[in-house]
Amino acid sequence: MAISKTADSNSESFLGKTIDLANTQIPEIPQGFTNIDIINGAVLTATAFKPGASVDASIAIDDVNATGLSNLGKVLLDADATIAATSTAKSTADATNVSASSAGLAIVDGNFGLNGAVEIGVKSDAGLNATASTTVNAAASTSKGDAVSLASIQESAGIANIMDLDVGGELSAIGKAVNTITASAETVVNAGTLNDSNINDFVWNGAQATAELFGTQQGFNAQSIDSSSNASIQGISSLTNSATASVTTGDLALAEGLAGKLIGANLDGIDVGGIANVTGQTTFGNTSKASNVEGDAKAISRLGSADGLISKTDVLAPDLDTTAAFEVSSDATIKGLTSVTAGATAETTKGDAVASSSATNINGADFKGTLDIGGIGSIAGASSFNLSASANSVTGDGPNTNHMGGAQAFAGEKLLSADASNVSATNINALSSFGLKGINGSVTSAVNDTGTFGIDIASDATLTGTAIGSLNADAASTADDATAKAGGFASLTGAIIGDLHVGGIAGLTGGAQLTSSSTAKNVGDNLNGGHDALAASGLNATVTGLSGLPDGTASALQSFIDVASDATVTAQAFGTLNAIASSTGGDATAKAGNSSSVVTGLASGLDLDVGGVGTVSALAQGSEKASATSVDGIADADAGMTLVGAKNLNFDSNSDGTLTGIAKLVATVDAANIGSADNDALANGAFSAIGFSGLLIGDLASINTAAGVSPSVTGHADVVGIGGISTIKGQAQIAGTLNAESVSGDAFAGVNDIASMITGMSNVILNGASDGTLLGTASGAFNTNAIATGRDASAFSSQVLKGIDQLDLQLGGNGGINAIVNDTNFVGAQSVSGNATAVASVNAIGLDGGDMHIAGNASIMSTVGVDSKSESHTIA
Repeated sequence: MAISKTADSNSESFLGKTIDLANTQIPEIPQGFTNIDIINGAVLTATAFKPGASVDASIAIDDVNATGLSNLGKVLLDADATIAATSTAKSTADATNVSASSAGLAIVDGNFGLNGAVEIGVKSDAGLNATASTTVNAAASTSKGDAVSLASIQESAGIANIMDLDVGGELSAIGKAVNTITASAETVVNAGTLNDSNINDFVWNGAQATAELFGTQQGFNAQSIDSSSNASIQGISSLTNSATASVTTGDLALAEGLAGKLIGANLDGIDVGGIANVTGQTTFGNTSKASNVEGDAKAISRLGSADGLISKTDVLAPDLDTTAAFEVSSDATIKGLTSVTAGATAETTKGDAVASSSATNINGADFKGTLDIGGIGSIAGASSFNLSASANSVTGDGPNTNHMGGAQAFAGEKLLSADASNVSATNINALSSFGLKGINGSVTSAVNDTGTFGIDIASDATLTGTAIGSLNADAASTADDATAKAGGFASLTGAIIGDLHVGGIAGLTGGAQLTSSSTAKNVGDNLNGGHDALAASGLNATVTGLSGLPDGTASALQSFIDVASDATVTAQAFGTLNAIASSTGGDATAKAGNSSSVVTGLASGLDLDVGGVGTVSALAQGSEKASATSVDGIADADAGMTLVGAKNLNFDSNSDGTLTGIAKLVATVDAANIGSADNDALANGAFSAIGFSGLLIGDLASINTAAGVSPSVTGHADVVGIGGISTIKGQAQIAGTLNAESVSGDAFAGVNDIASMITGMSNVILNGASDGTLLGTASGAFNTNAIATGRDASAFSSQVLKGIDQLDLQLGGNGGINAIVNDTNFVGAQSVSGNATAVASVNAIGLDGGDMHIAGNASIMSTVGVDSKSESHTIA
């Protein structure tokens, strides 16, 4: 047994330890284990040797723990005070070998600027500044054998575990954690073998590189902060991960970039006697790259949660002598910002490639307790992310291998069962992201605003929440399956507003945008049934601009918003879903959204009461493209989306009220089978768009009474919803193009049993004291074509359009009602040797249903224009 002396470490190197690295793979570490457990489990206790394996192993281990100020008791300072701490930690482990295995483990158990204080009391002004900076580098390389590297941080924070910070003057506090983790592993030829008689006995060998934040990284963490004067508080958390694994000939190249929990500012209770400026900011960047020449490659990027700012529950309010978890006597500017960029790339010449980039929670500002501001309030929460996954495989494993499925790429995708087994030992949860989130207090009505609001601002207020995300999955295989999935079950919300009270003018904005793209390409032949290409984007995804019901509770509950003066509410949601699949020898399936993929500007659960002029603008806008092309297989392209401008809103304003709800969609679906095999081309799409769905403005007992229904029976009272001029506009628009073309099989375009629904506004109740104008517009433009050379061609397109559906109206002045419907619908089917069937159906109504009472002059107009045409041609 030889002892390698090539290991190098910044601290202690465990030279001479005989370990079986050829039979040791660092697993996905379960939560609850420490880095010492990792060392013991993966290195020191690895004593079982595989027959024939080399024990001339090289191992380097570096373990670091660093803190600037630690475990302070009571620090009481009678004048001005400045407390500063900086902790810089660097851990490096580099193991190299020529003819045997190697392992490099660089581990930082903890790095803190300031960690722990029972009490910091300063009678005058105070400055608190603490930074933790960490660099972790682990590398392992060998010419013949297995290479394993682990670069890990257990915990890190600029400022953490401050039990009580009490300042008699002004406070300036900054906590910052800035860390970099890098792991690389490289082997030329590994020593692994495969038992061909039983693939379940297969043992992975090759190169594994893991860069991980094992636990939590925080910028600023404190339980109680009390400043008698102005306060400026910043928490910054930044992490950069990089994992690279490279194998020339080996079973597996595995690169993992993992992060548990990242928080910018994590604050339990705050009481500021003057002006407050509070910012929590988190950034995370990860790159995972695995490459293999003869063997499999797997690249994993996974994030647990990233939060810019978290404000905790009200449990500490009595200790601070406040009624809220976060209380500011004067003006306040509060921000929570989170940015995530993560990529995973897996490439192999001969083998399977799997790339996954996932995150569970990415949030801007999360107020878990109440917020009370005595002056002007400016609150902003923003989350942004870009997750990408790329997998490329040239030649598959062939028979008798632990087959992972050609090339598989997953970006922000919920994974279960078989898919998850190739990526993780457990399921991959759906991605969730919001910009700003509040809570519901104890109020039961926005009009009778007794009780506690989740956010209470005494003067003018500006609240903004944005969530913007990009997901991209790309899979390519020359001789095996290609699967690319992005955004399945993903949920994005700009602002989730609980109960809100504003004593002055209010501006409330919620915006969310999801761009999800997946591309799968397969070039292989059609032997043994061929190999398939599957691209799926945004299935069951939801994108919401502004929403109530912060806890997702029963729909009967409301989030009450009470504004004493004018209010402007803007809600915007954008969804772009693209799926492209192409296969030479197998089926090509592209799915861009479905009926459960929902884009909503203003969502359910808001009860808005405005003391002045009220303006609500809601927009839901979508774009979809599904394209499937196959030479010798089935080409199946599907798209679907539901868009709602505004849904289930209760609105009241003492002065004028203007409400606009818009839903727009552009969708393109293409399917083509261009080979000689007898396979079909299918292009399917069904869509829904509505401007306003469920709008309650006041109540209309008088109309019910006029219709012979007693208010005592209906339970309604005659309540004016808008005290001035009422302006309501609902608009819905869909443009859809569906094309299916097959050379030797059937061509089918459209859906023969489901109609696309387009409605300007639906279920609107308005009681206005003065003049009112209502406009409902529904428009559609559809082009559906099916072309077949050898067999049948069938094309179907059906729409139901309504400008205004169910309007109950009472106006004290003049009234103008205008319902407009426009639709063009072309359906074409053409076959050279088979049957051709083209069916077009349109049901269009301008104004459908409702009771009206207008005290002044009235104008009720409905305009419907439909241009529908179907053509079928059979040449044979």
